[in-house]
Amino acid sequence: MKNKGLSLNTIPPLFIPLRFFLTAPLFGILSALLILYHGPEIWTSRWQSGSLALTHLITIGFMLMVMIGALFQFIPVMTGRLVPGCVRLVPLIHPLLIVGALSLCSAFLVPIPVLYWLAFISLGFGLLLFALSLMRLLVSVFDNQLIVFLLRILFAVLLITIGLGLFMLLAYGIPELGISFRHYTDIHALWGMVGWVVLLIMAISSQVIPMFYVTPEFSVRYLKVLSFVIMVTIALISLLKLMTVSGSIVQVREVINIIFSCELTFFALYTLYLINHRKRKIPDVTINSFRLALISLLAAIAFWWLFKGGEQRFGFILAIILLYGLALSAIVGMLQKIVPFIIYLHLQKLSLKHPGTISLIPSMKKIITTQISQKQFVLHLLSYLLLLASVFYTQLIWFAGTFMLLNFIWLGFSLVQSVHLFKRKQTQIQTYPELEIPSF
Repeated sequence: MKNKGLSLNTIPPLFIPLRFFLTAPLFGILSALLILYHGPEIWTSRWQSGSLALTHLITIGFMLMVMIGALFQFIPVMTGRLVPGCVRLVPLIHPLLIVGALSLCSAFLVPIPVLYWLAFISLGFGLLLFALSLMRLLVSVFDNQLIVFLLRILFAVLLITIGLGLFMLLAYGIPELGISFRHYTDIHALWGMVGWVVLLIMAISSQVIPMFYVTPEFSVRYLKVLSFVIMVTIALISLLKLMTVSGSIVQVREVINIIFSCELTFFALYTLYLINHRKRKIPDVTINSFRLALISLLAAIAFWWLFKGGEQRFGFILAIILLYGLALSAIVGMLQKIVPFIIYLHLQKLSLKHPGTISLIPSMKKIITTQISQKQFVLHLLSYLLLLASVFYTQLIWFAGTFMLLNFIWLGFSLVQSVHLFKRKQTQIQTYPELEIPSF
C-alpha cells in the first residue's frame, strides 16, 4: 500500500465514517426484500411504486450513505484538514438521511402526502448540513490537490441531482402546483445515475486504486479536464432535453451523445490500463470489484447505443448495469479496503500511547480476510447477473432477490465483524501492561 501524500495525523473519530458504512447494508437488505415482495411486478414499469422505491433505497439509502461516510474519512486524510464541525454535525446528518430515505421510499409505496413532506424536510435539512460542512473546506485554497478538485465537481453535480429530486418531491407533495415531474425525471436520472455515479467512481478510483493496489498514479491534468468536461456535457444534454425537438436539435444531441460516450469510454479504459499495470501484482480479489465496475460502464455505453429508444425492459437493464454493476461493485470493493484501513490507522494511533503493543495490531488482510472478500465478490456477481437475467426471464427474480439479500447480509457481516475485532484489539491495547522503566 502506498501512503504518499496522506496525512495520517488528521484522522476523524472512528464513529464518524463507520456509522454511515454500517447503515448502508441495511438499506441494501431492504431493497432485496422489496424485490422479493413485489416479484416480477417490479419490472412492469419504471413508474411502478416498487421500482421507484427500489431505485431510491439503493441510491440514497446505500450509495449516498456510503459516499458521505467516505468523504468525512478521506478528506482529512488526503488534505490534512478535518471537515469543519463534523463531530457535531454527523450525529444530526446521519439520522436525517435515514428518516429521509425511509420516508421517501415509504411514500412511493403508500402515497401519503405527509410522507413526501417528511422526506423533503429530512433530506433537505440533512443534505444542507452536509453541504455547509463541506462548503467551508472546498472553497479553501489547496496546493494543487486532485481530490479536492474532483470533490468540488462531484459536490456541484450532487447538488444539482438533489435539487432536481427535491423539486420533483414538491410535485408529489403538492399536486395542485401542476408540476410535470415526469418531464424532469430523465434529467434527474442523467445527473444522478450517470453524472454523479461516474464522477463518484472517478474520485474513489483516483485515491483507492493507486493507494491500495500500487498502480501508477492517475494523471492529475487528465482527471481535472475530464471531470469538468463530463459535467459540462451533462449540462448540455440536459438543456437540449428541455428544448423543443427539431431536426437540428436531434443532430446536435447525437453529436453530444457521441462525445459523452467517448469521454466515459476513455475513463474506463484508462483506469483498466492502470489496474493492469500495477507494480505489485499480488492476488487481491477486491480489485475484481473495480474491474467489474469499469467493464459495466463500457457495457452500459454499448447497450445504450444498441437499444436506445427500445422497449421498456432495456431501460431496466441499463439501470441495473449503472447502479448495481458500476456503482455498487466499486463501492463494495472500496468498503472492503477502506474499513480495514481506518481500523488499522486507529489501532496504530492508539498503540503509540501504549508502548509494546504494536504486535497486537492485525494486518489489514486479517481485519477483512481474503476468504470473506472472495465470498462477497461471488455473491455480488451472481446477484448482478441474476438481476439482469430476471428482466427477460421474470421467474428468476426470486433467485436474484435471494442472492441480492445474501450479498448485503454478507457485506453487513464483514463490516460488523471488523468492528468487533477493533473493539477487542482496542481493549487488549488499553489493558496491556505499561513497560516498567528501570530505576538506577
